[in-house]
Amino acid sequence: MESVPYNLNLQRGIYDKMMITIMGRVKPNAKQFTVNFLRGKDIAFHLNSRFSEGGKQAVVRNTKVGERWGKEERHTQGGFPFMAGQSFEMKILVTSGEFKVAVNRAQLFEFKHRVRELSQIDRVNILYDVILTSINVETMP
Repeated sequence: MESVPYNLNLQRGIYDKMMITIMGRVKPNAKQFTVNFLRGKDIAFHLNSRFSEGGKQAVVRNTKVGERWGKEERHTQGGFPFMAGQSFEMKILVTSGEFKVAVNRAQLFEFKHRVRELSQIDRVNILYDVILTSINVETMP
C-alpha cells in the first residue's frame, strides 16, 4: 500500500512507449483524486477525477504552465469509470504525441502533449481520495 500524496520520481522523464499502471481503490466518500505529471512547478498533465461537481461526475484534464491553466478537456469514451469504494486499474501510456489513458481495460481518452519536452517531465504526483495498491512503470515493446 502506498499513502497519498504519493510522489514518483522518473529519472529519465517520460518517453514514448512508457506505460504507468496505477492500481488502487477509491475511498468510500471520495470527492476527487488527481494524477499530475510534473515538470518543475508546471503540471504537464493534470488528470482530476471529480465524483460530485454540481452533482455530476467528470474526468477533467488540463495543463498548467507558468501558473496559468490551459483549456480543460472533459470528454471521455464511455462515461465516468470510477466508483466510490471500488478498486480500479488505470493505465497511462505515453506516446510521442499524447497520453492515452485506460481504466479497467477500457480506453477513456487521449490527451495531446502540450509540454513537448517529455524528458523534463520527471515526477508523477497522486493526490486526494484514493488508496494506492501499486504503481508500476514499464516500457512497452
